[in-house]
Amino acid sequence: MLNITIIIVILLGLIVHRYLTTFWEQEHLPYPMGFLFFANSFAIIYLVSFIWMLGIIGGTVVALLCFLQVVYSAGLWLFSLPVLISMHKRLDNFTIPKVNPFVYGGFSFLVMIVAILTVINFFVSRYKSMWEFMGENVWPPIIIFLGILVVGNIARVAVMSKFMKE
Repeated sequence: MLNITIIIVILLGLIVHRYLTTFWEQEHLPYPMGFLFFANSFAIIYLVSFIWMLGIIGGTVVALLCFLQVVYSAGLWLFSLPVLISMHKRLDNFTIPKVNPFVYGGFSFLVMIVAILTVINFFVSRYKSMWEFMGENVWPPIIIFLGILVVGNIARVAVMSKFMKE
């Protein structure tokens, strides 16, 4: 159960990270060095967490998929759609959107929560416990992820092309 909680919090962290990265890329993020510190810490923490849950190979692969934003482009982009719609409406008025201070301040706490849960997980569950939960049968999760990846990217392209036409 703790493994599932950690995965959900990591997915939430990936959504928030992508939101804040958008502002960082545009240089509209206050205190960018603080964001970079917590973003790099977040990547290291979820790497350690996934390695503990899935083993060295499986954990590294999943962490790389998260780091390269494959997981975000597969389906997590749906959660950013309301922000994208509101930004699109604001751009018509030629105003530059500002980062939500609650989300920006909460990211550091989110990273600390993942770190604490990861440390607790070392004492609660065994190494490769999620691998054992899957029964060492990786093909169904891989096929499901590839299906979500294809369908999610097709849907993302369709939605983004709708925004670009307007």
